[in-house]
Amino acid sequence: MSVAWFVVFVLLWTGFLAGFASLITNGRVSARFAQMVWRGAAVLSVLPLAIIPLLKLLPKDLPSAIPDLPYVEPAAGVVASASVNLQSAVSGPEWGWTAPTLLGVLIAGWMFRCGASALGQMRLQHLKSRSVPHHEQPIALPLSSLGLERGPAIRLIDGGSPFIAGVAARSVYVPEALNNPSDLRQIVIHECVHLKRGDLVTRPLERLVADLFWFSPFAWMMRRELDFWREAVCDEIASEISGDRFGYARTLAHAARISAPTRMLPVAAFILPKRRSLPKRLSRLLETRPMQTRPIMAMSASLVALALAPFALAEAGKDAMPTSEEAAAKPVSFEHAVVKSNTARISSKFGKRKDPFSKDSAWHKGTDIAVPEGTPVYTPSCGTVVFSGFKPAYGETIEIAFGDGSKMRFAQLASRDVMVGDEVTVGTRIGSVGMTGRATGPHLHLEHWKKTLNEETGETEYQPHDPMMAEGLVLFAGGSR
Repeated sequence: MSVAWFVVFVLLWTGFLAGFASLITNGRVSARFAQMVWRGAAVLSVLPLAIIPLLKLLPKDLPSAIPDLPYVEPAAGVVASASVNLQSAVSGPEWGWTAPTLLGVLIAGWMFRCGASALGQMRLQHLKSRSVPHHEQPIALPLSSLGLERGPAIRLIDGGSPFIAGVAARSVYVPEALNNPSDLRQIVIHECVHLKRGDLVTRPLERLVADLFWFSPFAWMMRRELDFWREAVCDEIASEISGDRFGYARTLAHAARISAPTRMLPVAAFILPKRRSLPKRLSRLLETRPMQTRPIMAMSASLVALALAPFALAEAGKDAMPTSEEAAAKPVSFEHAVVKSNTARISSKFGKRKDPFSKDSAWHKGTDIAVPEGTPVYTPSCGTVVFSGFKPAYGETIEIAFGDGSKMRFAQLASRDVMVGDEVTVGTRIGSVGMTGRATGPHLHLEHWKKTLNEETGETEYQPHDPMMAEGLVLFAGGSR
């Protein structure tokens, strides 16, 4: 995957997921439901890129089919066409600097995020070293309701927002200004809920989406929403356990007035940096309307995301999985004419032409051979059938992979005589000419695809080539060329 496509793919994919998650969680929904939705969006955002390395481990018996890039219709294949345009836009000599520059910017951003994380850990350790134990009367905690055998230690800090931290021994750190029994009890219950739910482990994992995709505003949106809904879930649980929802809301408002969260601390702060989050949390605590869940909408969004994921993977990971023809490429020679007809002629050549339907300028990715309907079509060399079926605009289509890794697409057929997986020899009849797709008359549409090295990026990708330029290939016997 090219650097440019990585950036574009991440922006589009995270934007799509964040938009769906925002739609589903809009309104008065359950905090647990909303957290589940945003967690799902965060997981799906990194899942395609996590799967790509695993594709290399999967066996592949047959070469892959030719990418579906429609050869005349301008409205179809928008994403695929955009990929080709993007690749060509950054592969020319005058744009050769874009790939290394983008890569350098990405690496610099990741290094900055690592540095910010390290700085946050340093600030946390410094703040913890300056804390003092809380020596006043112990706080009475409902340990059985919290599912804990004993409560965490309480330590006082100069300022900031309350938080819980520690590896072997957990401690709740509370600003001295909140050192009164009522506030302290509510805060400790809240932090104990974090401890019981495992938020000290899941929070760093949830926030990775913005560290990995630091250049995507939608990834940062996911991080903010996950932070908010994590605290909202704990608000709901803690206020129920404490038995005093209004008292809990007063503590939350009091803490927001006298303390501000210390930025860049790798902990879940009781008060979030974003000021708009506090009114929303308070309204959720004080409103009596029942919470809602939207399982049908969530399921529909998940199905759409999963349906689009293969297309994203196909584009993001094209070149990630070696095919069988790449593993053992062999020279190929064309020893038979594709069609035999005394009336055969080239009706449309490879390259730029006027679309016969829209009359606009379009790129023709193959060569059209006009012959009578029903004329047999033969394979010019030995190969393997990788596709046999109907394609929009192409009509009945057969695709064959050859030993050198190149592939041919035979389209606009009236009939197909071979199936996927069939091994064909020189001169095998594979079908007959027709006009089953987008056509103005009977003809064979022939495309020749080869792996082409991009000298600027060092990547290889399948690109259509002029069949008339293929060495030794005879398009038709008889007629005029």
